[in-house]
Amino acid sequence: MKTSSRLNGSLRHRPPERGAGHTAAHEAGSRNGDGIMTIASSHGRGWEGIEVEEVVHQVDDFSLPATSRHLLVFHLDRSLEVAEHRYGQRGILREGSLTILPAGAPTDWHLDRHGDIRHLHLHADERFLHQMAVEIGTNPDTVELLSSVGARSPEVEQIGLALLRELHSEGLGSKIYADSLTMLLGVQLLRSHSSSAHHPVRVQDGLTGVPLKRVTEYIEEYLTEDLPLATVASIVSMSPYHFTRLFRRAVGVSPHQYIIGRRLERAKLLLAATDWSLAVIAREVGFASGSHLAIHFERTTGMNPSQYR
Repeated sequence: MKTSSRLNGSLRHRPPERGAGHTAAHEAGSRNGDGIMTIASSHGRGWEGIEVEEVVHQVDDFSLPATSRHLLVFHLDRSLEVAEHRYGQRGILREGSLTILPAGAPTDWHLDRHGDIRHLHLHADERFLHQMAVEIGTNPDTVELLSSVGARSPEVEQIGLALLRELHSEGLGSKIYADSLTMLLGVQLLRSHSSSAHHPVRVQDGLTGVPLKRVTEYIEEYLTEDLPLATVASIVSMSPYHFTRLFRRAVGVSPHQYIIGRRLERAKLLLAATDWSLAVIAREVGFASGSHLAIHFERTTGMNPSQYR
């Protein structure tokens, strides 16, 4: 999944990413060298794809290096003005507003604050959003998470606040609940805060043209081998579920039925042109055994391989 190196609109503060000087020992109540006090952190709780921190910002001016994770910042305090000097941008943060800092964009900040400022930081793994893009049927290599400052996004805000509550909870099924919220967050980000929101995938167009040709050529090339659905779907960067729907719409049968059909057509050619045993032919066209080939052959043609030969 692509990330924007430039920032659109003004931005806001974030803690340094874990690395030198910011280790796993960063626990609740700890302070780092950039004047950020961590009140609570999900680090070590096994939440998939995301790390959540409640922090208090205690300085006016700071710089953030380019990092490998996206950062979502929810403003939990009174309104204030912010300025990002590297790109010459300004903005106002209001309670509940969202700032998105895509991975890979260094920034220099000034906060017009009066006292400590409380934020919720969500550090999202890039590969998590990459996988979410695949799951919803979008090519992750063409999707960018868009930067924003002080945006109003009620759906994302509600998910963020739910993660904040869960951060302070040790309730039953906490990890499952947090992982579910994270998945919802990924979908909302891709829907409303990414380039795919402006260029949505047209599912009604189906799987046609070059993408379909790539799939069928791959199947023909590897017909004698195992062809897991997930592997075939990955050729066009789709989830197995989404791929199956579009493939059936384009071809008229499921991917599994199509692969069986192609193997049977190749078996027919070998039955007519060679005197090979059924076991050898089965191996040459991708069936597990001669009996496996015979079952599918008779089910499809109404005759057994010997009768066809």
